Amino acid sequence: MSESLRLDIQELRGIAVLLVVLYHSGAILPSGFVGVDVFFVLSGFVIASSVRRSIQVETFSLWSFIGRRIRRILPALAVLLTIVVFASSWLSSVASRVQTVRTGLFAGLGGANLFLYRFRPDGYFEVNEKTNALLHTWSLSLEEQFYLVFAIAIAIMARFVTSRTSRTVAFRAVALTAVFSFTLSVLISHFGISLSHPIFRSLLAADELDATFAFYLPVTRAWEFLAGVALCLVQRKLPLAARPSLQVVGFLLLLVSATVVPVKNFPGVFALLPVASAVVLLASSGDSSKLTLGKVGPPLRWIGDRSYSWYLWHWPMIQFVYPFSQTRWAQFAAALVSLIPAHLSHKYVEQYFRTATSWRSQTRTGALGVVCVFLPIVTLATTRDLEPSLGFHIDAELGCEYGDISRLYSGGPCSMTFDGATSTAILLGDSHAGHLSEAFLGASEELGMNAILAVRGNSPFLYTSGVRDNANPSETQQLVDLALDRNVDVAVIAQSDYSSNFAPGVDWEQAFGAVLEDLTSSGVRVLIVAQSVLMDSDPRMCSPIQIRISQCDQVVTRDSSQLFAARDRVPIETRLAEKFQGVALFDSGKILCPDETCSNRRRYEWWWRDGGHIAIPASTALTPHLSAAIRELLANE
Repeated sequence: MSESLRLDIQELRGIAVLLVVLYHSGAILPSGFVGVDVFFVLSGFVIASSVRRSIQVETFSLWSFIGRRIRRILPALAVLLTIVVFASSWLSSVASRVQTVRTGLFAGLGGANLFLYRFRPDGYFEVNEKTNALLHTWSLSLEEQFYLVFAIAIAIMARFVTSRTSRTVAFRAVALTAVFSFTLSVLISHFGISLSHPIFRSLLAADELDATFAFYLPVTRAWEFLAGVALCLVQRKLPLAARPSLQVVGFLLLLVSATVVPVKNFPGVFALLPVASAVVLLASSGDSSKLTLGKVGPPLRWIGDRSYSWYLWHWPMIQFVYPFSQTRWAQFAAALVSLIPAHLSHKYVEQYFRTATSWRSQTRTGALGVVCVFLPIVTLATTRDLEPSLGFHIDAELGCEYGDISRLYSGGPCSMTFDGATSTAILLGDSHAGHLSEAFLGASEELGMNAILAVRGNSPFLYTSGVRDNANPSETQQLVDLALDRNVDVAVIAQSDYSSNFAPGVDWEQAFGAVLEDLTSSGVRVLIVAQSVLMDSDPRMCSPIQIRISQCDQVVTRDSSQLFAARDRVPIETRLAEKFQGVALFDSGKILCPDETCSNRRRYEWWWRDGGHIAIPASTALTPHLSAAIRELLANE
């Protein structure tokens, strides 16, 4: 029986997408994300049913299966990615655009889930992750990966297993794989698995496999699809009298899932609830019957028919509204409005490529797949960053902020040489040093000095134990030794406060003083950059269109004297500069805020990219001042 006649499946799709939309729009259902798990079960069931029918009539082929998936999924996805990649230049918050675009490029290749795990391991449920307008494509990539592996497995099985035993063998293979996948999901979600080998830690950018891994990766999600596959293999028609009772049980399980399943440690054992509800509802509905939903059934089926397109469009629409309003009503309204592009996508893209016989040839289907992959890439190539002043500093662009010391030696990307240079300067510290990259490189070139960018965000440039530890050298100590090995003449150091990192009895002055003593005793001149001015505002939370129509509430003007008074570490830095020979203090705050008031936006450019870090224009403006400070430091004997 064709998928289109399974009215219960369309009703369940309608319910599943409603759960997800309500969750994403912040309305009513605190655990509506389980709708995705329902989709996984439905996908496994539908695909297995389709393959089973084609095998029975001996028409199954790997190419025809993959071709149908290409026509079913990629055109609508490609249209969405193309429009969102373009629109994000204007409508996404500045902070989220880069991640949105990168996610979109991987989504076009069926790897959004892998990208989101590897390069943004904060997790699906973290607030800062949710500004990504293409975050939701992780589930589509997961489905595509399942379809591919499933099709290959079926093709192999059809070749080597006889028809008499194929069903039994298939069920055992599905059951064993599902048990393994579920067990692994529970272990990783609830207990974690430590990664001892450095290769695995580097590959996965993690010290252990945790719930984030279980959420995004196919090996721990496969059992949900396979639950639907297993149901297809063992499905028996149930007595009509038993179906209403089972449906009540299924709906109760689904209601509980959508309201009480916790975010923490998901999926793990908690994913059993939505998966069980989907299995029970599918098993109780029968081949062509509807769910016992009365008058609610037809509108649910209408939504179910458009569930794929609505799933695609609802999240970007919510995110494009988010910079203007974070209220639930605004997000819910955006989700409802997204039904318009979803309906158009369903009618003119999804249905067209799904049903048009002219696109079923191998040549045209292959060409369609290639176009769908490259269309978003071409769109990205023709768009530009509309707020370049809020872009990444040079240290981040070159990858100099992740602590890989090998990148700092001669020939590495973080070691720059300038024509005629006769000495070397090094920039040390955390992100507060990194936001000085433009000024530092400009000053180094002006002074005829080679330059090394040796910064790492969220890492103090201090001996947190208060002294050198030659038996177990810290990264700070390794960088000090590198500076001495490279015969550095000047070290420019800037950093934030990390008092909580220190050993008992060690304070910031002692921890930093030990570093200064090591450097100066070896003849290195040190320029301490005074504590940064904090503006307590993040313009990256605004979208470019907001900024252009003067609706960005992150434009602030502060009293300069209050900004300076809040810098409680400057007296300690001043004392250290006076204590050590060959050390001076450079106060960028008084250069950036010379007047009674200080604004983070000037002459249509941002001078602070967030609450504590200056933007590229401000860093560039500091170049002559930093150059003068280094020249004076070198001139003082």
